[in-house]
Amino acid sequence: MTADKWLADVLDEQKLPDGITLHSRLAAPEQQANLDVALMRRVIINLVENASQALTEPETTPRERSVTVASHVAAGWLEITVEDTGVGIPAEILPKVFDPLFSTRSFGTGLGLAVVKQVVEQHGGKIAIVSTLGKGTRVAILLPLDAVAAKPTGRIAA
Repeated sequence: MTADKWLADVLDEQKLPDGITLHSRLAAPEQQANLDVALMRRVIINLVENASQALTEPETTPRERSVTVASHVAAGWLEITVEDTGVGIPAEILPKVFDPLFSTRSFGTGLGLAVVKQVVEQHGGKIAIVSTLGKGTRVAILLPLDAVAAKPTGRIAA
């Protein structure tokens, strides 16, 4: 299965709150990705859920409430991005978002993004977050296409 087919299947399962649109812009149609599909599925679900939660925050400027998941290949990496049009993350909070037990939500455990980062790194990948207050947040995951560089136990091809 290609990375885009796997990603499309994961996105098809997502149920977002009313008024939030999920867009997919998958541009790695032939790319095979050697990854643990169960772990990476959890990563994508967590990021989409976080993005949709950001879109339920009260804001003063009405706009389209959307989450966009995209993929493409560049320089030996598969990049998957999850972007929202939410309220954004304040600059003073952004450096803490991957810290275990850190959460800005009263109902959060603070483990979601810490686990996301750990899984991405176990796959030999990298993760980065860019956010602008009032405009939204973009999370980018880079996964190496070199199967030797990213081969933890239990991995299967997607």
